[in-house]
Formats: sequence, structure tokens, C-alpha cells
Amino acid sequence: MDEENSDSCHKKSSKLEKKPKPIESKIIVSPEDYVPLSKECKVIGTFNPGATQIKTENGLETLLIVRVAESPSKEHPFWLPFFKIPNKYPPSKLEIDFDKLSKQKILENDKKSVKLENNVSRLKHISLPRLIKLNEKGEVTKRCQDPCLYPSWEFERFGIEDIRITAMERGDYIITYVCPHREFGVSTAFLRTKAFEKFESVIKNNTPRPIFTGIKDVVVFSKKVPSPSETATFKKGSKLYAALVRPNAFSGISCPGIWLSYSPDLVHWGQEHRLIISEKGEITGTGSSLIEINNKWVGPYHEIIEEEKIEYHTKLISLNKKDPWKDCKTSGVLLKRSDYLDILPYEGYIPNVVFTTGIIHNEGITTFFSGIDDTWTVMDKFYTEDLVKFLKK
Repeated sequence: MDEENSDSCHKKSSKLEKKPKPIESKIIVSPEDYVPLSKECKVIGTFNPGATQIKTENGLETLLIVRVAESPSKEHPFWLPFFKIPNKYPPSKLEIDFDKLSKQKILENDKKSVKLENNVSRLKHISLPRLIKLNEKGEVTKRCQDPCLYPSWEFERFGIEDIRITAMERGDYIITYVCPHREFGVSTAFLRTKAFEKFESVIKNNTPRPIFTGIKDVVVFSKKVPSPSETATFKKGSKLYAALVRPNAFSGISCPGIWLSYSPDLVHWGQEHRLIISEKGEITGTGSSLIEINNKWVGPYHEIIEEEKIEYHTKLISLNKKDPWKDCKTSGVLLKRSDYLDILPYEGYIPNVVFTTGIIHNEGITTFFSGIDDTWTVMDKFYTEDLVKFLKK
């Protein structure tokens, strides 16, 4: 996208006043940066990146893991891609195949997906993550064309999506990612890494990666927090892993929203508390991992409004640092959450989508990395002080 079109799009939203303005905003990853894995496909999106900072011989670098999506070309409108799965780790090679359907086999057809005769929905694209490094100026210094993760297990047959990265206090990194599947539904898997060269299951011996079935938008806290209650296996106040999650089941009963869940081992999760309850039918979901600012956990989340058109916006959330569950909505008391941030869509593949999945905090500057319109990765820098004031409002 050229600068003229970008500026005109931002001018359309001039009514967004009294909000923190980005001190820098730019597209850093585009579909044109990548070659499709299959000669029958084209790259349609480079978006929803996980982000963290690492120290290297070049200084403090930002590492992104970007979702790269590709879809069959116009010559194959009803070819539905999938990966051939070895069900062992590591896979020896990457193989893509297609379910080649006739138009008569399709009940419904839209831009992103189709509904088949058995009422099962299938995405028209598949996604795998690519690694990118940025220097301290936000310039791309390394861009890997090969995926950093290959699908190994059955639940990854239709791709690996929307990676989130948490730099743990002990020095390693926990990776979560979304797996869409025709039988499992949408689930989340967990991995661990130390240097982003090798990824390991959080279950020993690299048996199938544990999945959080029916849950998406999972981000793990960088520190353990006290258990809110006592169980048969641990006492109240015992230190547990915590994560923000979004259950997807029974959306017809209540709007999907952000919950807080706990685990002793990153495999078994429970004791959920709901953080945000829909007030006007909006859907909410976690954005990036949370960072510590002014003795609080702070981070972005997305809110989906479905009226005349579907719109995704980014908001901020603030939680109690020691006991995050205490800020759940109980007895009419709301946790701290902001109005929309001034991170704007650009009219891409799927319009009106801002999906912030990466955050970096460094020397008074907080940087958000967002998937925009399921097309680009955009970097927006804000003064941290402005964000804190915005949350207090």
C-alpha cells in the first residue's frame, strides 16, 4: 500500500479524538514478501504476529513469528488445501494436497470459507508461521521464507495460526497457536523454546502437543500467580501458570469472551474466571501476551462488533498483578479496560479487522504488532505514559 492511500484511510477516522496517537505507524510485512509453498497457490495474507525481544550480537532485536496464509489461485476456486500429516515429530517433509470439489458440493461460499454438503465449514486457505527479525529502528533485518514450524499432528492438518509468544521469567518462551480442524473445531496448542531454533512440546518426549480443545486466543502470563482456590492437588495460594483464554463453545447462549484459566503444568487447565461480560453483544478475545506496567498486567485485546458490518477493534486491559482474578466482573465491578486504540484498518483482504497479537515495551515506548484486514502486519508505537493515562480514563 502506498503512503497516499494509507494517509487517506487514516483521515477517514479523524473523529477518533482524545486517544493516544501512534508516534510511528507502518506496514512491515506484506503478502508480496513471500513465495507460496505450493505452485497452485498465492499468498493472500501475512498477519497476526507473535512478538518478543531478544538480545543478540546486533543489540536488542524484535523477533516476530508471522502467520503467512495462502489460497489456491483463481484457476482452482474449489480446491481446498490441507497438509499431509505424518503424526510424528519432526516431520521429514512438508506435503500439501487439495480436496478438489465441484461447485455442486458447495452449499455456501464466501471469501474465506465454504460450507460443504455435510454442513462442515472449511477454510479456503492454509497458514504456517515465518520468523522475522527487526532492529531497534523497526527495520527488517531477517526474513525467513521457510516456515519455522511444520504441521506434525492431526489437529494441525489445516495449518498453524495466530502465534502468541510469552517470554517467561525463568528465561524460556512459551508459544501458543491456533489449530482449525473439521473434527476438533478450533483449538490451541502449546510449545516451548529457548532460542527459536528448536521448538519442543510441553509434554516430554515430543509426544503429540497438548491442545486446549475448543479454546482459542490463549496467552500465558510470564510469571506464575496464586491459585484462587484450593483443590485436591494444590492449596489456595499455590503458584500456578495462568492464561487468558476464549472458549468458543455455545456462542448461541452467550457471546464468546475473555476468561482467566490456571494450570500446574501447562497441560491441565481449569478454575476459570470470566473477565469481560458482553454488554452490547460484543465478542472479545485476547490479543498479545501481557506486560507489567505500574504494578499491573497490561495488554491489548480485540472487540468484535457485528452490526451492519463486522468490525474488529483493539482495546487495552489492566489486571491486578498479584491476583489477576480479583479484577473479574463481580457484583457490578468492572476491571480496567479502555476505549478503542487508534490502530486503524487499511481496507485489505477482509476489511475492518484490527487484530493485535504482539506487544513490546522498552524505555517508555510500547509497540503493538497487529494483523490488519487479514493482509498485513503493521507496527504502531505509542508513548507508554499516554497508554497509562488512556486506561485511567
